[in-house]
Parts: sequence; C-alpha cells; structure tokens
Amino acid sequence: MSVATKKRSQNGVPDSSSKRIKSAVQQSSNPINEEGISECFQKFSTSLYVSLAPAHLQNPINGIKAQHLDPLIMSYLPKAGGVVLSYSNIKLSDDNISTDSEGNIITIAKIEGSTPFTFFWITVDFLVWRPQVGDVLEGYIYMQTASHLGLLIHDTFNASIKKYNIPNDWQFIPNQEDEIAETEADSNTKFKSFGYWVDENESKIEGKLRFTVKTIYTSGKVVSVEGTLIKPGSERDAQPIFRERLSSVSSVSGNKHKKFDEDEIPVVEIPEPKEEDALPGYIKESDNEDEDNAVVNKSDSDEEDDSD
Repeated sequence: MSVATKKRSQNGVPDSSSKRIKSAVQQSSNPINEEGISECFQKFSTSLYVSLAPAHLQNPINGIKAQHLDPLIMSYLPKAGGVVLSYSNIKLSDDNISTDSEGNIITIAKIEGSTPFTFFWITVDFLVWRPQVGDVLEGYIYMQTASHLGLLIHDTFNASIKKYNIPNDWQFIPNQEDEIAETEADSNTKFKSFGYWVDENESKIEGKLRFTVKTIYTSGKVVSVEGTLIKPGSERDAQPIFRERLSSVSSVSGNKHKKFDEDEIPVVEIPEPKEEDALPGYIKESDNEDEDNAVVNKSDSDEEDDSD
C-alpha cells in the first residue's frame, strides 16, 4: 500500500513555494518572432452543429454564414480561446452529401419534430487572435494618466498597464492648466493627454511600448488585456512603498493599549424652577376669538396689579 507524502518545512507547514512560482510565472505556448514579440494569430479548426432556416435551403453555405458565422466576427469564442477575425473552408459533413436519381450531387439535412429548421454538422477554419498570459506584446500608447497607461494592440485591441505594474523609478509628469486648455482647443488631436510618464533616465514614454501580458479579461464578447512592465515574478520586490505601508500599519496596530489624556468636562448646574414662578399658559373661557390664541404670563399680570 503506497502512502502519499508531502514535503514539509521546519515549522510544519507544507512547502508550496515552488507551486506559487509556477502559478505566478506562466509560460505561453505562442511562438515568438525574431523581434521577441509573441505571435498570437492562430488557425483554429472545429466542427459545429448548426441549424438552417427554410429560406436558405437553396444555398445552405450562404445561410450558414449569415446565421452563425458572421455574428462571430470580432467576438470572443470560448471554444477557440480567442477573438474570431475571419473564417474559411466551410464544409458540410459527408452524411449531408448525396446524389439524386440523375447522379447530381445534392445536400440533404435532417428535420426533427415539428420545426421547419434543418440540422447538420459543418467544419470550419477560424483565424483567431489568442493572447496568453506571459506573452510579450507591443501596443501604441493612446492615454497616459497617473493611474495607468492605455494602449492599442494592432490598433484594435485594448490593453492597460496599471500604476502598480509600472516600475517604481518611473514618474508621471502632469500637464499644466494652460497645456490642458490648448489640448482641448486643438480638435486635430486624436487622443487626450493628461500628462506623460518618464523612465529612470527621465526619457518621455510615448509611441509604441512593449509589455508582458499579466491578465486577460473576457466579459461577454469583449476582450481586454492587462499588462505589466515589471519582470514576471518580481512584482513584490518592485514596489517597496507597499511593504513600508504594511510595516507602518502593523506597528500602529501592535500598540493596542494606548491611553489618551482626558480633559475635564465642566459641569454647569441648572437651577430647578420655584413653585411660586408661574409658567405661561393659554387664556381659557374667552368670548373673544382673538384672545383664544394669545399667550400671557400670569406673573407679569400679577406684577402689574401690585404696581397699581
């Protein structure tokens, strides 16, 4: 009987450092060209079970294109793992090809139940853009802010590089107020400019920028890429400010019992009203309607009587 064992460290906790490194630094299967850029355009062949409306029975290939293949263009196809750019080489299954009594080749399909639609299998080749985590891509910078860099890959696909994925020795230089006014007044500018980043040599970052794919987001049919300019696996070492922030928080939280000086609050005593002091009241049993809502002070009326 074999017993599975796990490597444990000195403190009794399983050693998962190697597993963490593998998950953090992923290797892409896409080929790399001579310039060091990953080739993300791939051919993907697959089979699809499709339906065909009665209106397309005379030309089933055009019907398949209009109903099923054209809507897939520039959308993310989970089965292919990328964005469909085009399709080609559409073929019907051999089970749907037959000959008539005169020997002519015809297309046959199956009708199920009471539906007028026909169903059959097809094979098709897709050209997809399939980036992977770890790919090295190049994009054109179209936006620079203090929080991120915005890029366009192949002038089509969106990519962003957040602040914490930018080297710590880079610096963002914001535009002055007059520069922003000139930018908004110039209608020929293609993109808005909120400032620009400079590298460790104080060189302005603009034009094309090479980065590494960190995360790929697929929301519905839209694909966006998040990149990093830091070497994969060294993101923690590239952000020392974050570690200092953690240490400062831990030092404050360590002093749990901290006593503050309490200032004495002055106490003001309010004397209680005397019984002889009468309170204001409404006049009762008055025949005059104007006097019903009048408020009089009985003590004032008593003083007037005494004065008389």
